[in-house]
Amino acid sequence: MSKALEEKIKELFDATKDLHSFEEIKPYCSSFNDWLQQTNYSEKSLGTLLSRCGLYKLFKSIPLFQGKNAELIAKHNADGSVKGYELKHYVPLLCGLNKEQWESRNNSTRTIDRLENGKEIDPERYIETTERLLTSEDPHELAVGLIAATGRRPHEILARAKFKLVKDKPYKVTFSGQGKKRGEKPVFEIDTLFPAEYVVKCLSKLRCEPGTTQLLREVEKQFPSLTRQNVEIDKRRNGSLNRVVRAYFGDTGQENPVLTFRHGEKQDNNKALRAACAVLVTERECKGSYGAKILYASKFLGHISKEVKSDRELSHLVTSAGYSDYYVTKPIPYPTMSQEKIANTRVLASDLEKIKELQKTWELPNQQEVINRLLKSSEQVATLQRQLIEAQNQIAQLEATNQQQAKEIEQMPQQEVIPPESSNLTERMEKLEQLVYKLVEKIDSGATAALALAPTPRPAPTPRVTVESDKDWSQVPSEELKGSKARGAIEERIYRAFRAVADYNDNVAPSNSERWYIGNVTLRQLSGSNGQVVGDWIRRHQTLVDDHNNKYGLGQYHNKGRGDVTAVVSW
Repeated sequence: MSKALEEKIKELFDATKDLHSFEEIKPYCSSFNDWLQQTNYSEKSLGTLLSRCGLYKLFKSIPLFQGKNAELIAKHNADGSVKGYELKHYVPLLCGLNKEQWESRNNSTRTIDRLENGKEIDPERYIETTERLLTSEDPHELAVGLIAATGRRPHEILARAKFKLVKDKPYKVTFSGQGKKRGEKPVFEIDTLFPAEYVVKCLSKLRCEPGTTQLLREVEKQFPSLTRQNVEIDKRRNGSLNRVVRAYFGDTGQENPVLTFRHGEKQDNNKALRAACAVLVTERECKGSYGAKILYASKFLGHISKEVKSDRELSHLVTSAGYSDYYVTKPIPYPTMSQEKIANTRVLASDLEKIKELQKTWELPNQQEVINRLLKSSEQVATLQRQLIEAQNQIAQLEATNQQQAKEIEQMPQQEVIPPESSNLTERMEKLEQLVYKLVEKIDSGATAALALAPTPRPAPTPRVTVESDKDWSQVPSEELKGSKARGAIEERIYRAFRAVADYNDNVAPSNSERWYIGNVTLRQLSGSNGQVVGDWIRRHQTLVDDHNNKYGLGQYHNKGRGDVTAVVSW
């Protein structure tokens, strides 16, 4: 509908811009007002829409002459006294809201009513819902999750925001790209409800989504003004984003919404998420007085986006107070996030109780971590079982060889001495038998530990497999690794190749045109390993590989025609 309003304003401007008498201009304004009455614009929104669609800006751009196409209008202070005069074109004076309507609009008590009727937030429900959105593959849900986790506006998340990690501050990012600053480009730190590193990856994932990139290309091509682009982005996506907010946080008629509607609102929206996030991070991070908290919230929201040098700048706190109608009485946690998508599964009630016991015994933050540890324990047991079978097969072969040689020895003359290799064979069998006993002990102890709820070391964040238990290949120099054919050395070579390409993409390559998709060919070239072995490694570390490729939107054909990765990357 605002598109139609833009066209009507443009028609009105073209028809009146060269007219120089009130009598000539008035009929066009009357026709425009008749059209407005047939629309469903509310009094609350009409003034904003007229400004957004360019009515006032267009008529300021032409020469104004008092008594011909313009009138001198008094400007007033808050107490009603005249503070000056301004020349205005007849069209803005005759169209849109009249003086009484403007006064009614500006004398609203909506914010006061909202502050006097604050609503409580349940931090756990809010954070749990936001986590579900951040792990979604739907770009609209992901965008709402980022809004809920950072308190940024929709057009900032979709197009403008840039987040950079802050050293030694895992729940803070440096934010740039704030809207509504009219030429200013502030850069400041903000808090994130979730780990900053995870939030940055989620934003990168959203920006790589085809629909998002297409939207940005379209508005940039259509509108040269950055401010106008932001308005258009909000207009095109607000409907779909608000539907997600209503579906996850609360809708009309819902008895117990995740986020209680703000006073005067019929349902939740993205602005409610911005207000909720501001309250949550302020209560979590700022333990001072009420004044300190409102100042902290103002900086988080960007109302005060630079260092405060005088009390005059505190006037922005009034705007921030309008976002302070939510409150919390429960502690706000620092949630952790895995890099994988979280899925739902069903378990028996008895199994769920066992999982809860394990979570308590192992002191893990959630049930997901318990299941993850159990799965890794299962993989370790399976690896030990494979090693046991291989060792038993070798023992069987050696026993058959030993029996054959024993028969040959019996047939030899008594004075002959047993060949030294027979003695070596016996020693090898003894060593293998000892290895088998150790493997069996490891399998038994691993299974027993899991059943007895015995605590085990926390798993490393990056999965790495080393088959040889007696040698830590991660500590072996690269040159020695390149010359070794041991399975553990091959595993470590492939891992270092992966790490080298990932570091190059993250820290050296300036854009995707310089980055490399990490796949079988890339790791095979760089590690010098067999393609089948590399493929097996990728399958076991699929999440790690996919997470990096998805971070930059790199597909399997991205490297086509670029040659060998070893020309630019080494380890």
